[in-house]
Amino acid sequence: MFDYVPFPMFDIVKIHLIINSVLAFLTVSVVALRLVSRLTSGSKLWWDDYLILFALPQGLGMLIIQGLWAPMGIGYNVTETLPNLETILKMLVAYELIYATSISTIKVSVMLFYLRVFVNPSLRKATKAALIFVGLWSIGNILQVFLICRPFVKTYSLTAEGVCGNQVASFIAIGAFNIISDVMILTLPLPSVWQLKMSTARKLGLSCVFLIGLVVSVIGIIRIVTLTQLDLTNLTGTMIWADFWSATEPNLAILCVSLPMLGSLWKRFRANRGASESKNSGYYSSESNTIGSSAFSKIKNQDAAERGDTQIHLENLYAANQEVHYQSAVATTTTPEPVRMLVDHKDKDSGSEVSLTEPSPYQTDRNGIRVHTKWSISHN
Repeated sequence: MFDYVPFPMFDIVKIHLIINSVLAFLTVSVVALRLVSRLTSGSKLWWDDYLILFALPQGLGMLIIQGLWAPMGIGYNVTETLPNLETILKMLVAYELIYATSISTIKVSVMLFYLRVFVNPSLRKATKAALIFVGLWSIGNILQVFLICRPFVKTYSLTAEGVCGNQVASFIAIGAFNIISDVMILTLPLPSVWQLKMSTARKLGLSCVFLIGLVVSVIGIIRIVTLTQLDLTNLTGTMIWADFWSATEPNLAILCVSLPMLGSLWKRFRANRGASESKNSGYYSSESNTIGSSAFSKIKNQDAAERGDTQIHLENLYAANQEVHYQSAVATTTTPEPVRMLVDHKDKDSGSEVSLTEPSPYQTDRNGIRVHTKWSISHN
């Protein structure tokens, strides 16, 4: 497909390619699980999901270009790779363009996620302002690809006449703004999180979920350091690490922003696993027709809720238009006959009777204690 002189790949180039290939596989897997999590929970995909799907092939495109470059002499002095240099420069234009659009798409996806889940007016205004900032930053990124050299053909042609600006300085400036915008976006929800009425531990955990993307900012800083070592007069000889980190950053960013979306899928997995362990341990017995506690039914209700199944939610049990009655019965075989007592429970002005009844005929331990609870809900 490309006319070039092949060179044996250096070991470090092979290692970089393997690392980014594994990262790309993990990224695709996590995005797939993100979609499964959203769809199985009964939620429809929204713009933040669609934008990640749009960014994914762009991240893979960065890896593809890295792979195409590898046998063209990456790591060799430009005097040796001169026959391949124009092809490499043409691919560099696509590389810069894909990098700019993929990073921008991921940032916009994160901010649209904020607009989907947060109702705090101040946070929503700040997010919209950040969207405008990122939009302008993205336009500048894309324009510099086409305007850095005049005429444009000078960007990749070794023989064309023209003039180019300082491309390395442009790359570094874009990387710096990229890191600043990352920190700004990732810290946007933190004030709202710390205003929530929950334990400090849970606030810290939720903050860590939002700040996981700072890993990408660290990669961005490393990338800037490698760009300072880039010499366009010896491009193939100095681009090994800049090439590697530039291809790593988009895929890692997609991975990091998608991981927190797997929370509901993980909860369902743990719930199903807990239910399976309960059955295997004999906690649930179909022969005695009893359940050791309400935990198993609670797990089932949570699982149904995450699937979007219709159910009576907890807050609806005490709605103003309905009365709740419950009856608890405790049976013991240590007395010759049951003792009955009446306890008045006030629940929306309704009473409940608690009586001691005969033990179940299924009970094997005649000296044990059994508790039966019955609930009934009536609408006014």
